Amino acid sequence: MKRFTPRSLRAWMLAAVVLTCAPAVAQEIDDQWLEQPHGAKALEWARAKTAASQQAIRGLPVYAAVKAELASALATGAAEPDITLMGPRALRFLRNAAHPHGLLQVAMRDGQGVPGAWRTVLDVEKLRQEEGAPMELQAYDFTSSCLAPAFSRCLLRLSPGGGDEVELREFDLEQGRFVVDGFRTPKARAFAEWLGPDQIMVEHTAEGAPKTLAGWPASVRLWKRGQPLRDAREVYAAQPSDAIVQLSAVGEGAQRRGVIVRSINYSTFEVFAVGQDGQLQQAALPRTLKPMAVQASVGNQVVVQLGADEVVEGTAYPAETLLAWNTDPAVPAGRKVTRIYTPGGGDYLGGRSDIASAQGKLAFVVNRRLVPRVLLATPGEAGWKVEEALSGRPGDSISVRGGGSSKDDLIVATNGFVTPRRQELLRQGAPPTLLAKDPQWFDENSYVTEIRTATSRDGTTVDYYLLQPKSPARPGPQPLFMTGYGAFGISYRPGYFDYTVGGPAFKLWLDRGGSLAIPAIRGGGERGEAWHQAAIRKDRQRSYDDFIAVAEQLIAAGYTTPAQIGVFGMSNGGLLSATLGTQRPDLFGAVVSDVPLTDLIRMRHMGMGAAWINEYGDPDKADEAAAMLAYSPMQNVRSQTRYPPFLVTISTEDNRVGPGHARKLASRLYGVGAPVHFLEDEEGGHGVSDAFRNPELMALRMTFLIDALMPTDTGAQ
Repeated sequence: MKRFTPRSLRAWMLAAVVLTCAPAVAQEIDDQWLEQPHGAKALEWARAKTAASQQAIRGLPVYAAVKAELASALATGAAEPDITLMGPRALRFLRNAAHPHGLLQVAMRDGQGVPGAWRTVLDVEKLRQEEGAPMELQAYDFTSSCLAPAFSRCLLRLSPGGGDEVELREFDLEQGRFVVDGFRTPKARAFAEWLGPDQIMVEHTAEGAPKTLAGWPASVRLWKRGQPLRDAREVYAAQPSDAIVQLSAVGEGAQRRGVIVRSINYSTFEVFAVGQDGQLQQAALPRTLKPMAVQASVGNQVVVQLGADEVVEGTAYPAETLLAWNTDPAVPAGRKVTRIYTPGGGDYLGGRSDIASAQGKLAFVVNRRLVPRVLLATPGEAGWKVEEALSGRPGDSISVRGGGSSKDDLIVATNGFVTPRRQELLRQGAPPTLLAKDPQWFDENSYVTEIRTATSRDGTTVDYYLLQPKSPARPGPQPLFMTGYGAFGISYRPGYFDYTVGGPAFKLWLDRGGSLAIPAIRGGGERGEAWHQAAIRKDRQRSYDDFIAVAEQLIAAGYTTPAQIGVFGMSNGGLLSATLGTQRPDLFGAVVSDVPLTDLIRMRHMGMGAAWINEYGDPDKADEAAAMLAYSPMQNVRSQTRYPPFLVTISTEDNRVGPGHARKLASRLYGVGAPVHFLEDEEGGHGVSDAFRNPELMALRMTFLIDALMPTDTGAQ
């Protein structure tokens, strides 16, 4: 491959503009060999393209400055990790430049509920060295993985290579070690919940266990301590066509029950409760619920949100209503469901990260035109009482986390794009207590966040965030970084240098006076489940039309120009950016497609793609296949087209989407002489783009964007 000189990326782009005689790419190209994650030929191709792309980007003039600036940013301190309250304890997973793979730390809470000194109980780097395997700890939902009320025993998820396959291992927080002869599964797709100190509810794909067509576990079993995994008793079997089966649990002691959610697809669900004796009861709830059905639990009740207008136990409820279903078998049918809250007046609840529970209470975040506030619901004889606990400002992001079933405490985290996140403890009858605050990486007073509205192609209004400098660093139109998601009802909102914008590496963009826009496009959850449903299957183009409308409005207003807009996305967002780059190459100056989907027709044959047919469409149905072919990036790479520079990134160990999508898109772009770089890391999984674990990848990405969109840049302002 061609060796690039320091200014060659822009020269390469210019050359692509005048390539008018390149042969068309035949749609019959045999590139399915690129779908094999560890196929010898595919790996050889990926390694060669990665080496060439690394060499090219490292040769750009700004690379040395970007690398040094990123190293400096990482060295100044990491964002404070999420603090999880678990009865008498608190837990956090600390990651920084010195510990890129993380430290699991525990602290005891004082009489006011505040964590004391943090003690490291697991150093993942040491574990990697001891076991000679690239282990990563999947650190989320510790409240669920640790057994109440003591929360001293936890089921940790350890992933060799960072992919979705994990080993579940029982860990003792008191002793700071794995439990000898404790619960442990082989490497597999696996999930588990405690039903008691000596019994867990588990699903897995090890040892030939049943799977769905997408490769997720299809059998839920009760596994007793000391019992061989293969002998665990089955209590629920999913259908092969189901998307996924999710597990959670409610209650404590003898009243603890497992909760099973059958995800028929990501819009249709069935909910079950299972007792410690294995008895199963199905909830008399509608199937049309918001993803992912069970949002939280309060005592013995599970909380769901309706995805459509429904009649439940003889009462009519509008879409978006929050309901509680009592899992106690002693509660008679017809009296098991109660209404918690029905939003109105333009209010919308977010997803699971916006709802948290503590004993007898439920906190949830409601947004109106992207401005959040926190409501607190308390059950009573006359129903649930709902009151406002906290209100935010435009540009704020608020999330809530519960304190475990034995406490009424809540943690509220508040931040903006450039406002450090504050984690505060809320206790009944006491003022908020600051638990942690992120380091001040950036002068928040130098930027302002606005919420604006654009009009999409079909007349629908689309809200978007715009983060811009108060005093522009350069005259005239401004360099603009755009990102979004728009699928599965997931909402993007302001994060303090979080993963949605590239983490700490995004500071380098702002240091140079760059701006940021995040459109709240259809397919997401910013305006409820109807907003999600408006852009699935045959209507997915609406997501892209919404994003395009925002870009075109900012261009028409003179705020930016196509040559200055970079579009970035991860996962479905990687599909978004790749689609925009192939569908409207005239509208963008650079495209970054990270861990993407790009071949919708072959999606079900790669990674977990078979689970997403309801979201994107079924290629075996002619009308849906036609809609998919109209935007699927790989099938829409054309010869004689002026493409902006592309950067496509993936991990060999990404078994969520599979590396084939990224490889095939890059291969097609190479085939028409388009300006493209391809970077594949052989660790990292679906979260490969991590500034602490993979700072070089993030430096290369930011170098690519700055070079393409800020061609006169000489360093941070």
